Amino acid sequence: MSRRRVLITGATGFLGSHVAALWVKSGHRVRCTLRSTSDTRWLEGLDVERVEWDAREGERLDAALRGIDTVVHVAGVTRAPRREDYFRVNATGAGRLAEAAASAGVSRFVLVSSLAARGPDGGTGPVSAYGESKRRGEDLVRLFESRMEVVILRPGGIYGPRDTDLFPLFDTASKGWLVAPAGSPPLQPVYVTDVARLTVAAGTVTQPGVGPYPVAEPGRYGWSEVREGLAAALGRRVRGVRLPKAIFILAGIIAEAGARLTGTDPVLDRRNAVDLSRHGWTCDTTPTCDAFGWEAEVALRDGLALTADWYRRVGWLKA
Repeated sequence: MSRRRVLITGATGFLGSHVAALWVKSGHRVRCTLRSTSDTRWLEGLDVERVEWDAREGERLDAALRGIDTVVHVAGVTRAPRREDYFRVNATGAGRLAEAAASAGVSRFVLVSSLAARGPDGGTGPVSAYGESKRRGEDLVRLFESRMEVVILRPGGIYGPRDTDLFPLFDTASKGWLVAPAGSPPLQPVYVTDVARLTVAAGTVTQPGVGPYPVAEPGRYGWSEVREGLAAALGRRVRGVRLPKAIFILAGIIAEAGARLTGTDPVLDRRNAVDLSRHGWTCDTTPTCDAFGWEAEVALRDGLALTADWYRRVGWLKA
C-alpha cells in the first residue's frame, strides 16, 4: 500500500478524530481541516498538519488541498435548527469540496455519508432534512466521478469513545435505567474504529467503485440486548422502561425545544425519536465486504464495554 497524502475534514469530531488517528497509524501523511473555534483535544499528540477550513464557507480550499491525492470528507452536521443549515454543510459544503478537489488533481474522494441518505428499511428515500441533505451531498460529489475516483460510504448508527450523542444513554443506564420506545424495529450499529478502518480501505483499495456502500455490524439487535450489554459494561442491573411511540416522540420534541431555549444540544431530538421508534435502519454489508475485504470486528456487547471503559477513564462516568 503506497503512502498517501490525505486531507481529512471533520477531524476534531467524534468520528473524524478516530479516522485521522488510524490514517496516521497506517503510515500516511495526514492534513486535517479545522475551524477557528474547533476543539483540538483529540488531535493532541497526532502527527498531522493542520489547516483552517469551514465546510460552511467556500474559502481557503486551495491551501487545504495543495499536494493532496486523497480526500476523506467526514465533516457534517447531525443537528441543526433549520433545514437550510443541514443543506449548507452536508450538501453544498460537500459539493464545493469535491469540485475543488477535482480541480486540484485529487485522485480519490471518500465521502462519509449516512444510511439516512438511503432512508429507513422498506422506504422510498430519506425521511428527514438530515437524510435529504446527505443524499444531496452524495449527488453533488458524484458529479465529479469522471475526474477522480469517488467512494461513498453510508454508516448506520456509529458509537464508541468520544461520542457525546450517546453518552446520555450510558449515563442513564449507570443510574439503573434504559428508556426506549415500545415495539421498535431492530438496531444495526457500528463501532467507530470499524468505520475508521473502512475509510482507510476505501482510500487505498484499487478501483473499488463508487457505491454507496452500507457500513454496519452484521448483527441486528433489539433494545433488550442493548440493555443487557449496558448492564454488563456498567457492572450493574439496568431496568428497561418502554414508552409508547407517541410518548417517546413527544419526549424528543420537548427535549429539542428545551435545548433550543438553553442553547445546548438535546439529549434526544425529534428526528432521532422518530427514527428510533418508527423506522428500522438495517442493511446488507456484503457489497462493502466484497469491495474492500472489510467487515466489522467489534460486536455490540464488546463495543459497549469499550465505550463505557473510556467514559470512566476520562471522568464522564463515575468509576
